[in-house]
Amino acid sequence: MGRKALQTLVVSGALVAGVGLVGASAASAVTPSEVSVSTRGDVGVNYATVRTATVDGLRVRLGPGTGSGILGQIYAGEPVQVITSARDGGGQWWDLVMLQTDSAGGLPAGYVGWVTEEYLY
Repeated sequence: MGRKALQTLVVSGALVAGVGLVGASAASAVTPSEVSVSTRGDVGVNYATVRTATVDGLRVRLGPGTGSGILGQIYAGEPVQVITSARDGGGQWWDLVMLQTDSAGGLPAGYVGWVTEEYLY
């Protein structure tokens, strides 16, 4: 199985999980945008780890990249679980995340979307 096919499988799994947790509208939020995406299967990212936003107003997007629509925001200290990571055409890393708690920005726990990895620890 090629890297592209594996990535599609992972994102499809996230879609299925998203439908069960937050409904069809949120599931559509994880559809990748038209950007060049490469995964980091060789970097050893631990996706079971919960990470935390380091800034207020971190935008949660429809896909990996600043050109993707904004779904809402998360704030410093709010935990997210990383589902997968992707790099956009400009080389910036993005994480597909699921919110672990309700966000001060109005998104419910279990919501799925993309955030730039630069502001997670």
